Amino acid sequence: MAQLIIGAPSLGKEGANKRALGVFGKAAFPLAVAITNKMTITLSMPEAGGTFRPLETRTATFKNFDRLQRAVSSMEQVAKLNKVTALVELATQEDSEAESEDADSGDSGDSSGGGDGGESLTVDVVQDDEEAFIVELQGVSFEPLRNQVREDGTLTAGGLKTFEEAKAAADKKSDEQGG
Repeated sequence: MAQLIIGAPSLGKEGANKRALGVFGKAAFPLAVAITNKMTITLSMPEAGGTFRPLETRTATFKNFDRLQRAVSSMEQVAKLNKVTALVELATQEDSEAESEDADSGDSGDSSGGGDGGESLTVDVVQDDEEAFIVELQGVSFEPLRNQVREDGTLTAGGLKTFEEAKAAADKKSDEQGG
């Protein structure tokens, strides 16, 4: 399984370039890699083919490992400057397709569904009354302001930020319970 999440390096942990060598070093190039922007902001990644909208997944093809390593290094620098633990996720095409199948069968909702569906993330309204406005996206329930959810169910930038915060809190809570 070839998958790598790039974020700010922690003390005592390997950098992204070393992990990329371990994950993709023996792969056959050119290599098609699904790149998922895990942030709620648009990322500019010229090495990977342009800009990535919030939570978007697109495929980039790298001619050789050196080009992939350059992209990984740039992404790690952006993560370090922004102090984020998960900026982007890289996965080979086979992994990306398997995650989409998992999402279709109701398993983990971490995948945004692949190339053309990555931009149209819609929330499910769980509760909408005088007491609360609660929605769910990718298995995470959260309470955005009503104006952070558009009529078509997509999130505004503020809604994406609220979702990202709720997801981080849920991940932290599950890590504490699991270990």
